[in-house]
Amino acid sequence: AVVSTQSAHYGRGIKAVDNQVEQCKNRGKHAELTYMEVKQTSGATKLYESVGRMFVLETQDTILEQLKDRAAMSRESIQKLENQKVYLSKNLKESENALRELVESKKTTIAK
Repeated sequence: AVVSTQSAHYGRGIKAVDNQVEQCKNRGKHAELTYMEVKQTSGATKLYESVGRMFVLETQDTILEQLKDRAAMSRESIQKLENQKVYLSKNLKESENALRELVESKKTTIAK
């Protein structure tokens, strides 16, 4: 019972990590696309950043730097999540093997 519970836990963990990776990819893509659009604007264009419920006038360089940072943070988060997924997958495989061995041992005991 404990082994099957662990397998289910690791399976849910892998699905959660997959969802988080997708969210990070979307955030990173959004930051990259926004970066390209802001980069094309002229220096005279006023750019605002949302802060809570208000907007603050920012320079183009500041906004571009923030967007680069967001994209980089998304890539780092994806890498960390992929490492976590590898760990969970390894644990899931071990748990499945343990469950398989348990079932085999029960079969051999019943057969005797």
